[in-house]
Amino acid sequence: MTTESLLSIGASIGFVVLCFLLHRIALAVHLLIGFGLVVGTLYLVCFHAPLEEVTLGTSYLIFYFHFPSAISCLTIFVIAGVVSVLQLKSGSLSHDRRASSAVEVGLLACTITLGTGMIWAEAAWGQPWVWHDPRLMTVAIMWLTYVGYLMFRAAMDNPVKRARYSAVLGVLFSINVPVVWFAIRFFGKVSHPMEIEFAEDVRTIMKTTQWFGAAAFFILYLGLWRLRYRAQTIHGELERIGETFAARKI
Repeated sequence: MTTESLLSIGASIGFVVLCFLLHRIALAVHLLIGFGLVVGTLYLVCFHAPLEEVTLGTSYLIFYFHFPSAISCLTIFVIAGVVSVLQLKSGSLSHDRRASSAVEVGLLACTITLGTGMIWAEAAWGQPWVWHDPRLMTVAIMWLTYVGYLMFRAAMDNPVKRARYSAVLGVLFSINVPVVWFAIRFFGKVSHPMEIEFAEDVRTIMKTTQWFGAAAFFILYLGLWRLRYRAQTIHGELERIGETFAARKI
């Protein structure tokens, strides 16, 4: 097993542990920690990581923002799939709100992934989009499916049916996550990712910055997920109160 594979597995386990630990602290503190760690990532990028690469020059630095959002969106979509399974088992509207909130935040991370990816592609390949690249296309398909998920929810008025059908979609769409991750192995490597040339000692600094940034952005996205869940919960309570008043003709 390669060092990068071990790092990926370790990071995945660490992300799961973070979900449990951060859930126990106040939301405001959580968000402050997330923003602080993102600022720390900027510090590492500016003062520790190499500022230029042989082929791409300074434009390669977008990688330190592209990679964390990519890892975060895949992880959060998996979380949305797991919560959707829990919703199907329990029928809980609370799980439905958690799943939909996760999809919204995951879609934000996915949008940032696509945007920064296009900037990097322009620098690396001379064009922002390469239609035959497997990972680009699978990420684009994933983005479209989750946009469809949110559009479907917006079109459903009955909260119980919306929760049930959305949970089914959440489980089905999460299957696309491993397809995105292993796209290059499944469909053959075309031109993504582009190899970056640095000395071995510099690569160690890069890996440290890369995974520190992944953790920092993931913590921030988890905070945004909690914030969005709280907003949906309050909105649900207001709707329930409104329906109660309407039923009593108040």
